[in-house]
Amino acid sequence: MGRGVLCAVSGLVALGLGPYASASAYDETTLLGIAREAVLGKPLGLSSARHAPRPVFVTIEVGNVVRGCRGGLVARTSSLEEEVFAAATAAARHDPRYRPLAPAEFATFKVTVTVVEGQQPISGVASLTPADGLVLQHGNRFGIVLPWEGHDPTTRLKWAYRKAGVPEGFAAKLFRLTATRFRG
Repeated sequence: MGRGVLCAVSGLVALGLGPYASASAYDETTLLGIAREAVLGKPLGLSSARHAPRPVFVTIEVGNVVRGCRGGLVARTSSLEEEVFAAATAAARHDPRYRPLAPAEFATFKVTVTVVEGQQPISGVASLTPADGLVLQHGNRFGIVLPWEGHDPTTRLKWAYRKAGVPEGFAAKLFRLTATRFRG
């Protein structure tokens, strides 16, 4: 996810600090397939093998340019599959920063599913690696930078402040966001 575009979070969310089970237990092909079907406007066809709900973000790109990204730090549905479907649908049609994905773009879009594994408090951003996400909390405002969005920790902190709508330098809690990314 390049170009410094940050993913939007639907509404205010509570910051859950507990770790989640590893996303590596999930089938990349299935999750990417669910996201792609949602973007194309197809209904969710769920098998009986569903996974417990987990927070996710889905990012859509066309020509390596972000065209939508939605998700949250709290699961709002009854399964991981439903979370992926809801986030992908919102990214394709309801991200207020972008126009909805057009049918002409359906042949070339790529999706990234980011499954949140956990969040750990940190005292600063210097130790962040590109594979770490960043969550900034100021009161009930959140700024989230997903893993691999930018490489420089200082820039990512600026993005998080901007995303939260908080002036840079205000007192805020910082969290390392660990997640598993599936891209295709």
